Amino acid sequence: MVNFTLKAVALTAILASAAPQLRAQDAPPAMPQAPAMPQAPAEAQSSDSTQSRAARMSAEIAAAISEYTKEMAALEKQIRDKDITKEDAERRRKELNDRLEERLEAIESMAEAWADNLEESIETLELNLGENLKLNIEPAKPKRKKFKKKLDGMVLLVGSNTLLNVPTTDIASADLYSGDWNSSNRSSTFGIYFTNQRRLGRTPLWAKSGWGFTGYTYDFGQKMLAVPPMNGGIALISPANSVELRRSNLTMSYFEVPLSLVINPSRRGKGLSFSAGGFTGIRLGGTRQMVYRSEGMGRVTETTNGNFYGSLFSYGLQAELGFRRFTLGVRQNFNEPFVVPATWSSTPPQFYNASVFATVRLF
Repeated sequence: MVNFTLKAVALTAILASAAPQLRAQDAPPAMPQAPAMPQAPAEAQSSDSTQSRAARMSAEIAAAISEYTKEMAALEKQIRDKDITKEDAERRRKELNDRLEERLEAIESMAEAWADNLEESIETLELNLGENLKLNIEPAKPKRKKFKKKLDGMVLLVGSNTLLNVPTTDIASADLYSGDWNSSNRSSTFGIYFTNQRRLGRTPLWAKSGWGFTGYTYDFGQKMLAVPPMNGGIALISPANSVELRRSNLTMSYFEVPLSLVINPSRRGKGLSFSAGGFTGIRLGGTRQMVYRSEGMGRVTETTNGNFYGSLFSYGLQAELGFRRFTLGVRQNFNEPFVVPATWSSTPPQFYNASVFATVRLF
């Protein structure tokens, strides 16, 4: 409602402020010594026409706002009296908003057409008067289209993590990892970022940067991370025998900085877009969580924090295809998630993350 009201007030103000100038444009100064072409009646007629058009448009704007306000007040009363369901109320509110917007857009189009016709009349009049006669009227310069220069906000990333034997840009044909650390493709990627996107001049190219946090979660199901009693740390992934293990997962968290180049030809930055770039990050730590049942204790959730031999750095490439606030993308990590000494595991983990993800810009 606020946007519609501002638009209506702006249209009314433009009509009111433009009326004197338009009357002057409709009625150029009378030519000297030309009794055969009286100008006063033409001026009066033109002035009346200009005034009536401006008044009619202002009245239509006022009527649209008044009708919208009354219908919204009636809808609010229905909601208070519980005479309408929440779904019907939302649908009715959307119908009222759409109708008001259509009416305001129609009035705006009528005003633009009026201005275009008036400008053509002025050009014709100047041509008929000849080059030696200069009028104190200059047609308004065409407005330059405004381009949105920046798109900032907070982005939420949710994805599914696939473990590969070797890093590749062709994820569809890559060989999946099947070693001891295989989490049965139940890995996931979660991230939250603050992004800064800037247009390069008036081109469709944007530069996007940001910073945020990414968590790579590996769900091992009913396997567990065995920890040597003497040295500490992860030895291997093995079945749980001593307890009735229900769930076991490990999450490694990173502070990451993404950088990418975006192609978005939309003037307001709200159309289709494609971006490609890279990211790099540093490890913050890890969290292991096991949920099991133990005799005499019942259900137990055990959480342990540590580095778990996670890679100190994360880095890779990613690409996204988006529309408005939403994107779908893929990313390939070129760092091994874990670097475990070979003496501590029957099969040292050596795999790479490849994520398919979706993002949404929250604001």
